[in-house]
Amino acid sequence: MKNSNLIFDLLQISGNVPLKEEKMARDLTVTFQPPHKHSQRLDNFVAIFKNNLIDLGVKVIPYEDSLTEEKKVKPGIVIIEQGEGKNEDLAIRKVSSLYDNPVVAIFDEAPPIPDNPTLQETLDSIVGVLAWNLTHVPVFVEEDKWTICTMNGAVIECGDWRSPKQDILYSLVPKLSAQVVPPSRDEIVYREGIFDPIKLGYEDYIQDFMSAAQVWHDNGLMLAHTSIEDLKYRNRLYKRIVSKYLDHRTGMSYGFMVKQLPTEIEPAIDLDHAPPSLNGSDWNEHKTRNINGDTYLLVQLFEKDWIVKIPEVWLLSTRSGCNKTNLDPSKDILKLGLYKGEITIDTPSNLTKEECRPSYDTYAILAHAIGNVITASILKTLAPDSIFHRYLQNDGLSISHWHGYPDTDFPLDGYILHGHENPPVSCSTPQSAAYAFIGKLRALSEYRSHLDKYRGDIHVEPHHGTNITGCLSITESAKYVDEMHKHSQVSEKLGSK
Repeated sequence: MKNSNLIFDLLQISGNVPLKEEKMARDLTVTFQPPHKHSQRLDNFVAIFKNNLIDLGVKVIPYEDSLTEEKKVKPGIVIIEQGEGKNEDLAIRKVSSLYDNPVVAIFDEAPPIPDNPTLQETLDSIVGVLAWNLTHVPVFVEEDKWTICTMNGAVIECGDWRSPKQDILYSLVPKLSAQVVPPSRDEIVYREGIFDPIKLGYEDYIQDFMSAAQVWHDNGLMLAHTSIEDLKYRNRLYKRIVSKYLDHRTGMSYGFMVKQLPTEIEPAIDLDHAPPSLNGSDWNEHKTRNINGDTYLLVQLFEKDWIVKIPEVWLLSTRSGCNKTNLDPSKDILKLGLYKGEITIDTPSNLTKEECRPSYDTYAILAHAIGNVITASILKTLAPDSIFHRYLQNDGLSISHWHGYPDTDFPLDGYILHGHENPPVSCSTPQSAAYAFIGKLRALSEYRSHLDKYRGDIHVEPHHGTNITGCLSITESAKYVDEMHKHSQVSEKLGSK
């Protein structure tokens, strides 16, 4: 996709990153572990499932051919297991590493979710299945449908499993191609103990976080922390495996709140009118360049090539793993940035780097922030009186994520909605960063007749949640979602009469 390599270069994401479902399928290699359990329905589903994977271009190899000399499945191969196995037989015991082999477990039953569940009850039910079976993606097969579940609480009901090709391609394949893996701490530059919001004059920003957390607490729309201590495990070894997979976090938390700090924005330069100091580079060969110590990008937008200077990008962000609806301001807010080309975290004065693990959403957060800078830079050239670039320069912007979706009947003035048609990847994936970045720029181009009124974007991540980014404060964003949810509930009640 146009402009996608820019964000990969800035975040130092290397390797093949397929962005379309068909390419994702062709890049997958899958093996089927010998079944743990048989039933007519399971056997029929798995046979149809395997044939459809092959039809989609997925490489399906015999189980024995997938194993190393140590009888571990080779890295990069997806393992499919059928039925609930005994402790020693689970596929997780055969992976090369916890992140190298996604595991799909297929069960002959309905998802173990209670009737009329809350969002939290749904999440807890699915996470319970993941912890007990140590699978990444559980699949549940019933008589007339099949259901895919994920660790971020998504429950995707698919149609008749006898004709599953479309659901496999557009719902399951992206989750296997783009696995949930947090950024490694080796990729992060830590500056320990230097973030003091009071000394930095950030009291108003901190209060904004606290007020927003209270709104999310009261409406229950941002899912609460799920502690690994509250989950049920087969034995201590499997509890340790879950802990290691989560990078030794105490649990999983969902959603985030971010304040992008104010930064000076330079107007974008039309490549056709660039000064010799910038136009002398071969932009066709390298779209990202360091010129005299500064980072510049060549961005394609409005049928033009723009040179945009990228300043330091800094944000205040909720700490990964904390309870986003009950923040402790002394330890639950840190400083995250792209500084000297490196992802950087400044930890609170009373916390070490071991206590400030990178968020699963780190790539997406930074992609949004960098996209905001580019948007502001282009707006400063094309619409000097625009609201957006003045907000970023003077007040900063907010970025909020919750595991819900916008109501198209409750629009937000000046915000563009995008992302519905993207493949449903999870957080932490390079694809999630690309879709956030590309979508933001594409949304701006669609708003070209009202650039002075552009205020931000609402980015839908299918099967995952929504990011709302722009001129609202964090608290105002939370209140907007609260009002939207209440409006939706009223609409549903009126529609049922």
